[in-house]
Amino acid sequence: MENTKEIQHVVWDGDNTIWDWMAYAVPAYEAMCDVISEISGRSSDDTASAMKQFYTAAGTLENEGLVQGLQATGFFSHLSDFNLDQTIIRVHTVFSQIRQEKLHVYPGISSVMKEINRRGLEQIVITDAPKRQAQSRLRHSRLGSNISRGYAMPTAEISDLPAGFGQSSLSESGPPFYDLLHEKPHVDLEAIFQMTRAEVARHVAIIGDNDAKDMALARNYGCLGIHARYGATDPDLGRRIARFAPPRVASRNMQIDAGLAENSNANIYPVDRPQDILEVLK
Repeated sequence: MENTKEIQHVVWDGDNTIWDWMAYAVPAYEAMCDVISEISGRSSDDTASAMKQFYTAAGTLENEGLVQGLQATGFFSHLSDFNLDQTIIRVHTVFSQIRQEKLHVYPGISSVMKEINRRGLEQIVITDAPKRQAQSRLRHSRLGSNISRGYAMPTAEISDLPAGFGQSSLSESGPPFYDLLHEKPHVDLEAIFQMTRAEVARHVAIIGDNDAKDMALARNYGCLGIHARYGATDPDLGRRIARFAPPRVASRNMQIDAGLAENSNANIYPVDRPQDILEVLK
């Protein structure tokens, strides 16, 4: 498989492209729901509904102020002995434990990145995840040495944290990350690469799992697009995360159907294994 581009820069999506986000996120949100249900004495369905309302208002599943948000709406008001700090710590701890256990890089990604580096191409990450979470996942993956820089959405500032909690517990190692102004597919690649639109089309390849975002960005610029079909969401995980996910997130970010847009005539190549990426980049 060959393409007519002269690729100099490779753009990686993160979630469900480098690592299997859904495989850890679903059990992690379910575990948080169980802990909150236990503390509040409310049913799992009531807790899941309240979580979904919070995340819908926040516009993302990755707002770390869940417990504070639930408290603000009176979710815990029936408890005379409710302790905000202890609840935050318990909820965040169970989430972190599951992420540590279940966040895995797709087999073959590390060797693919190393080969791309050997070929002398720059690799960057562009993700719609909040910056702090994106940095955390990249550090956890131990792939940061392959990435020169990253771009992610700004991280929401969270108030009412327990003393000393969440204050840059992560090391500052890893590539620099910068804030995006817009989610994909509306990212300004000309500004990121300091290139003309024609140069971006010729020299940039985009790898991602989502046709409506990653491949749409590639089509917008005429870039080489590598559609990571191996990252398509399992339907069962999609149904389970929908208990908590804002409708916009569930419909656009967690793509179940990995098919390409029917009207696409762009330079888009689907791959079913990470190793196939190298064939497209030849």
